[in-house]
Amino acid sequence: MLTPTLQVWGISATEDVSLGPDDKATSQSRLRLHSRITIFDQDGSFDIIRIRLQGAVRTQIGSQVAVEKFPSSTQTKTNLDFQPVHSASRQRSDEQHLDFICSVPATNTKRSERKSSSGDVLDSFVPTMSVTGNTYVTRVSALRDRHLVEGSCKVAYWLEVEFWRSESNHLVGALTCPVDVSALLMPLDVEVSIPNQSNEIEQVVKPPLRSLGRLIWSHPQPELSVTIPKKLGYLLSDSSRLSRGSRHLSIPVSVHIKRPSQSRRPVQALPPGDSLKCSVKAMWYTRRTFTTGSSAAESVVNNTTVSAQKLSLTLPPLYRLDSESSPCTTSMELNLILPGSISSPSVHTDLLAVSYILDLSMRFEFNGHEILKGSYNASLRLPLTLRAAQPHPIISRRNFDPLVGYVAEEAIYAPPPYVF
Repeated sequence: MLTPTLQVWGISATEDVSLGPDDKATSQSRLRLHSRITIFDQDGSFDIIRIRLQGAVRTQIGSQVAVEKFPSSTQTKTNLDFQPVHSASRQRSDEQHLDFICSVPATNTKRSERKSSSGDVLDSFVPTMSVTGNTYVTRVSALRDRHLVEGSCKVAYWLEVEFWRSESNHLVGALTCPVDVSALLMPLDVEVSIPNQSNEIEQVVKPPLRSLGRLIWSHPQPELSVTIPKKLGYLLSDSSRLSRGSRHLSIPVSVHIKRPSQSRRPVQALPPGDSLKCSVKAMWYTRRTFTTGSSAAESVVNNTTVSAQKLSLTLPPLYRLDSESSPCTTSMELNLILPGSISSPSVHTDLLAVSYILDLSMRFEFNGHEILKGSYNASLRLPLTLRAAQPHPIISRRNFDPLVGYVAEEAIYAPPPYVF
């Protein structure tokens, strides 16, 4: 008698070494699901095993329901693929198992429209999630009669295993198991999704405004610019912090100070060794939108979460790279602890969209300078794209000491291959 069981071990972020270079370039997912089928007392009732991993997005707003299925991942095994289990207490065991790996399904997103600045095609992986929200619906009979309608969205995955006898094309048995494809412990790659050819985002900050009298008699103020890379880094989970399991992101920021262009009056010198103080306010916006596919406006539910974080930093001393005319430069690293609302990759499907925006407000002040007073205010609104990170055994991160500046690169070992 056939008595099978199904175990799901976890998600692996390691590339499949069995794939060739061409297959890896066109592979739609870097994630693999590891599972095991165990059978007892195999009596030869089947010879074919069909394995299928499926996923779908189900949305409901009021009475409207829509389902978007992901392309399934399928494979076929035979009864000869089972391995016997050797028991130390018994010489003979009736237990056999089959270990297999399935690719996690990807969405039908138009991949040509979603490319990183380096040209790599982004993953269209959607983790298991559940979103709720409300919207207002206007009745047809009365334009002023609006009522609240609840909506929900769920992303689910499940594993199906079928046992067939090929000669009679008869289904002998079947197993179904839900799969939690979580992204909580998965390293994510964070990138600014602004369409330009540069690998950096730069903003020139205007000098502080002055009164008319001070403007006539004072020296021109230096120009300050802020530069950050488009690839912000990796989003890692850090269980060593008090906020257990929180994610953190370190953003390198370069600050350049130079003489103002087209100035007729002498410019106040800014000798190397001076330092800046920086006050930072980071605002995180998480927007989740789901729909039932209808063109009506009431079929869309938006769920936006806002979180804030404030930092105060003293930047390393300013330095010049070349001549006296070259700008003074310094650097800092913003260590941000992300809110719980930022826990999954960016999602763009027909029914569900998850997007992120980071607002950085930075206020720079010269530390201890008697003449250069006032503040420089920089504001950056950065739409972000989060995706499953390319698996690496070691992830390097730069460290900046607030007193001596750049120190060294720190090697961070990537999480183990199994996510759960």
